[in-house]
Amino acid sequence: MYTLRFIGIKLPIIEKPVNLSKIIVDEASRQGIEIEDNDIIVVTSKILLKSLGLFIDVDSIKPSFRAKVISKLTGKDPIETEIVLQHSRKVLFIVSTGFLKSIITKISENVKNGLEALDKVRAVMFVVTNNGFIASDAGLDYSNIPPGYAIVNDCDFDELASRLRREIKELTGKNVAVVVADTEFSISNGKFGSLDLAVGSAGIDPIAREFGEKDLYGRPKFGGLDIVVDEICAGAALLMGQVRESVPVVIVKGLRYRYSDKGVKDVLVTKYREKARRIVLVSFFKNIVLKIFKVI
Repeated sequence: MYTLRFIGIKLPIIEKPVNLSKIIVDEASRQGIEIEDNDIIVVTSKILLKSLGLFIDVDSIKPSFRAKVISKLTGKDPIETEIVLQHSRKVLFIVSTGFLKSIITKISENVKNGLEALDKVRAVMFVVTNNGFIASDAGLDYSNIPPGYAIVNDCDFDELASRLRREIKELTGKNVAVVVADTEFSISNGKFGSLDLAVGSAGIDPIAREFGEKDLYGRPKFGGLDIVVDEICAGAALLMGQVRESVPVVIVKGLRYRYSDKGVKDVLVTKYREKARRIVLVSFFKNIVLKIFKVI
């Protein structure tokens, strides 16, 4: 029988720079969990950033003219807008959250708190972050953060995952993979909500490279590019929860995966945006030329 185990590890509250790898190893041991070769350590991006002290002092942010204009047009807080702009390469689009009021009873069990949350966030900016992710508000987050501070997902999470992996090996002697998870909006098959997705990884191939593999009937399939690290994060999220940061680390045991020294950033579509654009343009003009020759 092929089985997987997802084991949640509770950590103490972290509000200043600490040695996260040591805390994970110590807490796993204290909770009776042995870290073994080929385990996958899933950590939230928030706990990782908090352990490094990568906070933003909100009071130090001064809105630019651009941020003030966007704020005026959308109702979004100008300081939030400025933080998002500073940590983004490009703004893709901005969505008003007002439409959610009409379905608040379907998305919130506590309507009063839900409406209060909507009043605080009047619009969401979807951007390409400085590290290449397509994200809402550049990953800006205040929850479970000391008052007056915020965090954004603007760093090399692959490098941080690699560092955590090395440190855990030094402490335990075990070869593990590390995946960094973050929560993001998703519209999947018409379903609106949030999913935990991978923003960094080390020691594991982010995708299953099985495109063209034969199916049960011997036919090459148009598929097989499962985003393995996202699937791992989605499973871990069932233990981590979406509101209270009680289980920021999950150890996955029993998963068969392919080792890789590449990380999540190596499979981002934004990395290949210019190349993809050239391919589309070449294909477009090639079709036009072929049509002209057919007419002639």
